[in-house]
Amino acid sequence: MRVALCHTRATDVGGVERYVHALAVRLIEAGHEVHYFCNWWDETVDPRIRLHRVPYWGKQIKWLKVLCFDLLSRRAIEAEGPFDVVHGFSKTSRQDIYRDGSGCAADYHAHMLATHPSPWARLARRHSLAQAVIRRIEARRYTPGACKRIVAISRLVKEQILARYPLAPEQVEVIYNGVDLERFTPALAARARPEVRRELELPPEEPLLLFVGSDYRRKGLQTFLEALARLPRGAGVVIGRERRRAAAAYEREAERLGLGGRVRFLGVQKEVRRFFAAADALAFPTLFDAFGNVTLEAMASGLPTVVSSRAGSAEVVEDGASGAVLSDPQDPTELADALRPYLDPHLARAHGARARALAEDYSWDRHFDRIIVTLYGEVAGRPAAAPPPPAPSSISAQ
Repeated sequence: MRVALCHTRATDVGGVERYVHALAVRLIEAGHEVHYFCNWWDETVDPRIRLHRVPYWGKQIKWLKVLCFDLLSRRAIEAEGPFDVVHGFSKTSRQDIYRDGSGCAADYHAHMLATHPSPWARLARRHSLAQAVIRRIEARRYTPGACKRIVAISRLVKEQILARYPLAPEQVEVIYNGVDLERFTPALAARARPEVRRELELPPEEPLLLFVGSDYRRKGLQTFLEALARLPRGAGVVIGRERRRAAAAYEREAERLGLGGRVRFLGVQKEVRRFFAAADALAFPTLFDAFGNVTLEAMASGLPTVVSSRAGSAEVVEDGASGAVLSDPQDPTELADALRPYLDPHLARAHGARARALAEDYSWDRHFDRIIVTLYGEVAGRPAAAPPPPAPSSISAQ
């Protein structure tokens, strides 16, 4: 098959970008011809992928940049075509298959308006021209007939789409993200647990509760800190990217809550799996996430997860057996109550083992088989070759 993939950036680094790159490599190794339409790429891209640059008009003007990529990517794909499958991942209006990895723009917009502490930021977002353009492109994308198939990364996203657009339920298919079961594994704990605890100067028996996520406000760091302050013991580790001023404000908040000696802010960590292996539970009290692959990575590592009901990844957690699902991610008492059982190492290990067993149903091999063999075959009208097993790697796709 000739396949066109469309995303603004081509790289083997990052979230969606790394996912699309891995999909391209799987397709090529299964014998398909892959064309990648993007505005930018770097040296990490597999040289077998055929790259096509889509220019921007008004690169510094967000609404114009979004509008331009939608229009010019479509023209570029038509000029290079025909293709058996056109698979879109960006804010584009026309493709055979669209993977919705973020949820409906209006739902995310409403969430941001409801939770942002700054009235000026809320006002600016309410009247954002870029948001208006994004919603218009989305409406065209979800007009009946614009896409042959829509892939939602969770039921949460599917429900958003069906609530806002006149599509038949069978047009929107839920295909959860996958996880690298060799990279994220409980086997790492024997080495990483003592190493990390020595680095953090924690005694071996001290419960360690982990928070992983960039954009601390949306991911619910405030709730995590308040919950940790309600627990009689246990250390907390915060991993993720945040602006310096905002990160410093959260560090001051930890001091105010009396957590100065109990919580470490480590910023971005290249090998986050080491911390999964060293911890006793993951807290993911996000205010909104279409999925949240950190949940699956923690589960695959044998870590019980306490996750927000507003995250699509809550759908893969077995509440009360592999972790817990929070009804209100902004309630620190609920989060503290959900984390408290994992101060007991025996229960943490038991629920972690169940988490690993559940994660094994979401391997990348199964995920890409479903995308390439079944979905592409249905859209192209003929069977697609199966992708070969990959070399061990990590794919993070939110």
